[in-house]
Amino acid sequence: MAKYEPHDRFYRKARQRGLPSRAAFKIEELLERFRLARPGARVADLGCAPGGWLSILAAEVGPQGRVVGIDLAACSRLAPNVIVIAGDIRDPEKLAEVAQALGGKADLVTSDLAPKLSGVRERDQAQMLELVLAASDFARRILRPGGSAIAKIFMGDDFKQALDVYRLDFRQVDAVRTRASRPGSSELYLVARDFRAEEFRG
Repeated sequence: MAKYEPHDRFYRKARQRGLPSRAAFKIEELLERFRLARPGARVADLGCAPGGWLSILAAEVGPQGRVVGIDLAACSRLAPNVIVIAGDIRDPEKLAEVAQALGGKADLVTSDLAPKLSGVRERDQAQMLELVLAASDFARRILRPGGSAIAKIFMGDDFKQALDVYRLDFRQVDAVRTRASRPGSSELYLVARDFRAEEFRG
């Protein structure tokens, strides 16, 4: 079994680059591997605190792009092309606020949402599934046709259910493990591309 080192190379690399956490390297890897963000793109980042993903996304879309983050926790703005909104992604008013801040349909929706783990497997999996499905619903309502989404998920009994939901809305969905994920973690990311907007009946 891989040994977990709290101050491994990703932790040290984050400190060196002034990033709030190792999580930044997860989105950096996914964007590079799948080429999901281009200069000028509009991106919604769900569960954006403490801001690691915002930093990477802001750099990827450049000064002509826009990144809108939303989280229950306070989060710094970090860059001129970033807007941060406090609130719950399941609140329709907050979804409308994100949409207005984006100034148009999103090209990409990212989600690093995860529950506070209780240690009770069934409860944690149920809460994770709820967040994954909430992120899917958010993306469905805000993405442009052909847009993309990234969502964190834990491998478990509910994995196939979440995967099937994303496959209904996107023409291509991959489950990916990133190099920056902690050794032994069940964490995966669903990378969904080519949103079927014209087929959505929600």
